Amino acid sequence: MIRVDSQPLYDALCPEWKLAPVPEPEERLSIVPLSSPVVAPGEPVTFGVSLLRHGKPVSGIGLKCKMEREFHEPVEFPLPTRSYPVEVTTDLERPGFVRLEARYGELSAACGGAVAPFEIAGLPDVPGFDEFWQRQLALLRSVPMKVLKMEEIAPVLPEYADRVRCFDLRIACAGAKPVSAILAMPRNAAPRSCPGYAFFHGAGVRSAFQPLTWAAHGLIALNVNAHGIENNQPPEYYQELEKGELADYARRPVLEGEASPFRDMFLRVLRALEFLRSLPEWDGKNLAVHGGSQGGLQSLAATAFDPAVTVGLFNAPAGCDQLGVLVGRAASWPGAVSFHPVSPEANRCAALFDGVSLARRSRAKAYFTVGFSDPAAVPSSVYAAFNAYGGAEKEIMDFPDCGHAGAVFWAGEAELLRELKRE
Repeated sequence: MIRVDSQPLYDALCPEWKLAPVPEPEERLSIVPLSSPVVAPGEPVTFGVSLLRHGKPVSGIGLKCKMEREFHEPVEFPLPTRSYPVEVTTDLERPGFVRLEARYGELSAACGGAVAPFEIAGLPDVPGFDEFWQRQLALLRSVPMKVLKMEEIAPVLPEYADRVRCFDLRIACAGAKPVSAILAMPRNAAPRSCPGYAFFHGAGVRSAFQPLTWAAHGLIALNVNAHGIENNQPPEYYQELEKGELADYARRPVLEGEASPFRDMFLRVLRALEFLRSLPEWDGKNLAVHGGSQGGLQSLAATAFDPAVTVGLFNAPAGCDQLGVLVGRAASWPGAVSFHPVSPEANRCAALFDGVSLARRSRAKAYFTVGFSDPAAVPSSVYAAFNAYGGAEKEIMDFPDCGHAGAVFWAGEAELLRELKRE
C-alpha cells in the first residue's frame, strides 16, 4: 500500500494526536518519484530532482548527488538544477532497492525506489537460533515476576487526570536490569474490560513516557524504556549513561549471545508483557505491541516469543536481515555485522537477534511500515522481515517519500487502535 507523509485516517480517528502543519521552508531540495515507485527487475526507476525557493524550482544550481543501488558500488555525480524537475533514471537487475540522495550546502533530500520487493528473501537463520532462545526463555521463567515498584504518579497533562491513572513501574527480570516502564490505564476500569498495549522504544537512552492517549482510548497501556533504567530523571542522568555505560551499546562487538545488550532487552520485553497480562483489568483477549526502529525489533521479539500477542505494529523495524550486507544488500542498523574483515563469531551473535528470524516465528496480525529512502532501517531489510513474517494476516505500508523520520513512524496507529476497539 503506497502512502505519503500524511494520513487522514490517523487524524480522523485520533484527533488529539493530529500533527501541527509545518510551514514550507524558504528553500528546500525535493526528490520525487516520476516513475512507479515499485517496478520489476530491469525496469527504469526515475526521480525528479529540484531545488525549490518559495515553492518554485530554481535553475543553475549545482547539486551533489549519490545513487545507491543494492549489489553495486554507489556512484556520486554533480547535477545542475533546472526550472523543472531534472530526471535521474536508474534500474536494478534483481529484487532490491535503489536510493537517490542530493545535497546543496546544508540542505539534503533522498528518495527510494523498490524493485520486486515481495521477492526479497532474508538470509537463513543462524544455526542454533532456537536452542539459544530456549535457554534464554528458561532463564526468564526461573526468575519470578515480582513487582519491585508500582508508584502512582500524576499525569503530565492535567486534562487526562480525571480519566487516566499512571504508575512508574519496576519489575524483576532475568539479566542485569529490571523492566522499567510507565503504565497508564483508564480510571475506574472494570475487571477484564481493557485491551492491552505495549510500546517499545527506539534507539537511544531515555525515560519511559506516559502513554496517556492510549489509556484515554480505553487501553491498558505500557511504555517500556529499552534499558531498564530509572524513569523521570533529570536530563543529565540519561546523558551520562549515553556517554558512559550505554555508549554505542548497539554496536559493541560481542562474541557470545548472552553478552549482547539485546538479550536482556528482549527478555524485558517478554517480562513486561507477562506483567501486563497479569493485570485484572486486561480483557484476556487483545494484546498489541508497537514500536519503531529498535522498538520495531523489540516488537518482533514479542510476537516471536509470546503467543498471547494478537497484533503488532512495526514502524520501520531496524535490526532485520543484518547479514544481508555480506551478500551486497544495504546494511541495516545497528551495523554490527563485521565484514572488513569478517568475524564469524560476532556475526553469528548479531544474527541471534535478527528481525527476520523473529518474523519467521511470529503469528500475530501484523502491520509494517517502510520508508524507501531509510538509511537506518533500510527498506530491503524491512521487506525481508515482512516477507518472512509467519502470520497469515499482514500488511505493509510503503512510504517512497520517507527516510527514518516522518509518517513512517506514526502510520498504522489508527489501524492498530481500530483493531483493538473493534468489539
